[in-house]
Amino acid sequence: MLRIFKKKSRNKKQVDSGNKRLTSEQKIARKEAIDLARIAADIAVEEAAGKAQRAREKSGTKPIENSEVMSKRNGTGKIFKDIIGGKFLTSEGITSHIPYLLFLTSLFLAYISLGYKFENIERDKMRTERALEEVVSEYKTLRSELESRLQQSRVESATSVLGLQQPTTPPTLLKLDAK
Repeated sequence: MLRIFKKKSRNKKQVDSGNKRLTSEQKIARKEAIDLARIAADIAVEEAAGKAQRAREKSGTKPIENSEVMSKRNGTGKIFKDIIGGKFLTSEGITSHIPYLLFLTSLFLAYISLGYKFENIERDKMRTERALEEVVSEYKTLRSELESRLQQSRVESATSVLGLQQPTTPPTLLKLDAK
């Protein structure tokens, strides 16, 4: 099984796999090349910065600070900074829409006040319904008491105490001469 992982032929020329060991001269040359590349990159960055500075001076704009560069890269940081600082209220877009914003605010306030008004109306309605239920139950109680008093047997017993008796003969009608 170990034979599978070994090279099959040792007699043939070895193929350069690219991972050979460097000599000390080659290592020194590689370090010098890397150092020269770094120096060239630093010089290129300095030249680019100088060109940008000269272009800014010609255009009359101020140099950009690192915090401003970061806030331009990250748009949310600028938005939060404007909101906390209050700059968003003074921008041209907001000031042109102030009448519409006032209109929306008045609509919200009217909506809230109408909500409170209708809640008060509903409370008054519930109070009135409770009072009406009490009055209706009192009316029914008094009505039943009156009907029980108007029964003939009760009227007869109440009038006997006064000395009145119920007539036994039917009433007679008197006729008037109409001329």
